[in-house]
Amino acid sequence: MAEITSLEGVVGTLRTPGQLLALIEQIDLAIYNLLTDPAKVGFRYRLGDREIDRDGYLLWLLDARKTYQTHLSTLPVWEATVCVGHAD
Repeated sequence: MAEITSLEGVVGTLRTPGQLLALIEQIDLAIYNLLTDPAKVGFRYRLGDREIDRDGYLLWLLDARKTYQTHLSTLPVWEATVCVGHAD
C-alpha cells in the first residue's frame, strides 16, 4: 500500500461509547500490569520514534486515558449510557 502523504480525502467515523469504554479498560489494564509487575521496573518503552522509561510510559497511558475519558464525557447522555430495558 502506498504511503499517505495528505489527509485530504481521508474520512472516518467517531468512536462509539462502547469503543471508548473498551479503550479505557485496555489502558486501565496496562496501568495495573505496569504497576504490579516488578519485572517491568527497568523496561524501556518505544512510543513512535522515542524511547521512554516506565514512569514516562505511565504518564503517557494516563494522558491517553484522560483524552478518551474527556471525549466520552462530551457525548450526549443518550449516546454515552447503556440502554436498560424493562421486562414486564
